[in-house]
Amino acid sequence: MPSLLIRDIEMMAHFNKSGAIGNSSIGYNFTTNSTTNLLAHPNATDHHHQMKLNPFSLMNIMICAPMLVLQLMTLPIFLIYPNYRRNVCFRILFTNGVTDCLQLAPMLIFAILNLITDHIPIWFQMFCGSIVINAWNLLVMQHLLLAINRLIVIMRARFLGSSFFKLDEEMEAKLFNAAHAFCWTLFLLIIVLHQTDLMGDLFYPGTSQFVFDIKKPYTQTIRDVFWWATVVMPIICLIIYLAIILMAKMSRNSIHQGDDKIISTRPPPLLSDYERRLLIQAFILYLVMVLLIIAWNSFSTCNGEICEGKILKVIPVSLSRTNHVYLIEGPWMIYCGLNPILFLAMNREFRKRFMKLYNL
Repeated sequence: MPSLLIRDIEMMAHFNKSGAIGNSSIGYNFTTNSTTNLLAHPNATDHHHQMKLNPFSLMNIMICAPMLVLQLMTLPIFLIYPNYRRNVCFRILFTNGVTDCLQLAPMLIFAILNLITDHIPIWFQMFCGSIVINAWNLLVMQHLLLAINRLIVIMRARFLGSSFFKLDEEMEAKLFNAAHAFCWTLFLLIIVLHQTDLMGDLFYPGTSQFVFDIKKPYTQTIRDVFWWATVVMPIICLIIYLAIILMAKMSRNSIHQGDDKIISTRPPPLLSDYERRLLIQAFILYLVMVLLIIAWNSFSTCNGEICEGKILKVIPVSLSRTNHVYLIEGPWMIYCGLNPILFLAMNREFRKRFMKLYNL
């Protein structure tokens, strides 16, 4: 879930919470024009919501439903076949799929609820909101593990037989299991804390999104910490992928050194075709993730119906609030279903097993 948070949407989310409790008074002085007018008449807003289908909820349903079904159909394959269960890379990609489902499922549930009721329990909003928002942070951490795994694989191939790199596969599996345990423990801990008075999230029905509850004292602090984490970790991933490209280039050049006979022959690949496809798949997932992070972080404020910001803090950009939701949240939900699409498109063995499992 994007960690980008727009000030007036935060306030509207808090208003939604206080209204659900039964307090119809407005506790904040709103400075935006259309947002102020909207919140000044809460009954009119509720009536409008009941009488008209929410287009954002419809979009969420149309995207989340097929993406979630595809994820749930492919995840069993990771568990059925022993070579997938034992492979560190496939374990990471399996947990990626689980994390994607933790984002898609609540978004789908709340999109449906948003079309049929205006009274979603606050505890349910807090619980599902904490899962969706923090699952994205978990996904970024998992991508760092995936990049490290790809680096280990290419280093093992590059320095095969050398004393420089001695990490065996058994030790690698143990280290990554420990890293997975740490990531999931942190994820569960943050979810528990989001159910307290220290921090939290809410569902904003207007755009069918989960947003942070800034009234709680440590919500902004945790937001800032994970914002920096989701910036720093992709940068580390970029360094890792550049190192992989450099090692592949060095390996290729070393084969070309020697007599003309060696130069004239085609050098053997550093990675097998199987591992190369996994590397390409990991890089595609990383690249799209980075583009989404840049897009989300490019918008800092929404004044009325216009969202403004700067791409990479340099290039000014503005969108209407409606287009902002469509162009930011829509691609994010599609991204949550990208992993199985890449597997089915790029991995012949995985595709055959998928078709066999469902008799296609």
